[in-house]
Amino acid sequence: MKQQRTVISFFKKNAAYIVLALCILAIGLSITLVMVNRAAEIRLQETVREQAKSDGTDNSTNNTPDTQVDVPDIPDVPDTPVVNVISFIVPVENMTAMEDYTETLAYNATLKRFQAHKAIDFFAEEGSSVYAAYDGVISNIETTLLTGTTITIDHGNGLYTVYNSLADGENVFIGQTVKQGAKIGEVSLTNRQEAAAGAHMHFQVIEDGEVINPAKYLSLEEK
Repeated sequence: MKQQRTVISFFKKNAAYIVLALCILAIGLSITLVMVNRAAEIRLQETVREQAKSDGTDNSTNNTPDTQVDVPDIPDVPDTPVVNVISFIVPVENMTAMEDYTETLAYNATLKRFQAHKAIDFFAEEGSSVYAAYDGVISNIETTLLTGTTITIDHGNGLYTVYNSLADGENVFIGQTVKQGAKIGEVSLTNRQEAAAGAHMHFQVIEDGEVINPAKYLSLEEK
């Protein structure tokens, strides 16, 4: 009996330690079982994979579908916008000579004084055809005793061409659309401010309200 009481007393005194030891043992067994099960699963997966490779049915490394999807072609987009280059034609038929545009003072033999000549004079025989230098719409027609008939063509975006010293009576009208090279008048001597120069067409270009050198849009090489 004494021995039995000693064992019982031992368990009472060390009950907490015994319970803790049992818990640790249980946790250890659980971890061991999990590891053993995991190892078994890995071995099973490796066995199945090896068998699939030997059968030629392994798809584990090939996830690409057999069918191909057609991707529509995407059109190339230009980096810069397309710019319509404006190029005038010589607006007078059978030009014989010309006087250049100048912003410096030049002598006017008719008025007998020096003044800037902000235009190009195209000399030709009277009655020579005058053509629209570029596509546009006739925006103004004016006839005066000093300058004769003047036709203005609007080319859009603030760009205009002015044809002065034309003969009267050409069949054109304000609002008429004209193509480059269309006849709009004839060379004459009606510009009395430049009568001493002879028959010619006085040609101006206006851009954004300013008279500019027509050579910006008109190539005069080999003319």
